[in-house]
Amino acid sequence: METERRLRGKITYMWSDGVIDNIARKVAEEPMEDVPQHVIDEERGDMLRQMRKEQAQMEMYDDPYLNWSGHR
Repeated sequence: METERRLRGKITYMWSDGVIDNIARKVAEEPMEDVPQHVIDEERGDMLRQMRKEQAQMEMYDDPYLNWSGHR
């Protein structure tokens, strides 16, 4: 009886791997859906805001008047 339970667990486990592999293959073969325009716009806006922030920090760092701590 106990051996049968262990065997069932292994068979179920091997079957589960096969099912998971089959699902993964199907998902990988599905065509990608188009990304909505608002998502693209938000990503672009985030990127532009980040670039502006980095540019402002770089300009402040390069300015001899604003970067007084670097001239001690």
